[in-house]
Amino acid sequence: METAPNWFGKTILVVEDDKFTSFIIQNFLQKTQATIYSASNGEQAVELALKHQPDVILMDIKMPGISGIEATQRIREYMPNTIIIAQTAFVSETDKANAINAGCNEFITKPLSSEKVLGTISRYL
Repeated sequence: METAPNWFGKTILVVEDDKFTSFIIQNFLQKTQATIYSASNGEQAVELALKHQPDVILMDIKMPGISGIEATQRIREYMPNTIIIAQTAFVSETDKANAINAGCNEFITKPLSSEKVLGTISRYL
């Protein structure tokens, strides 16, 4: 297995409404030494993003309440340079276009693997 990247001093916000998926993603990220915060809905995502100013946000797109698309748009108003990576099980071209148009830098699909998550974030950090 590859050595995990060292992102000590970096902050990552994981936004995911499914507790198990959130746990898996955080598990992938723990080896990197980054500070990790998690939000389980769009409202919490906006609140934590503004409070902690993460370097990277992994944004679930389909969530109850404020969607990942709307949360991304709200975060972008205050944090135009933060890296936001959409992550979703819904992979239509429309979903992809909506995520990018809302301000996501990139789009990754579930199921997520450690390689997919760490590799995508590595391109930005």
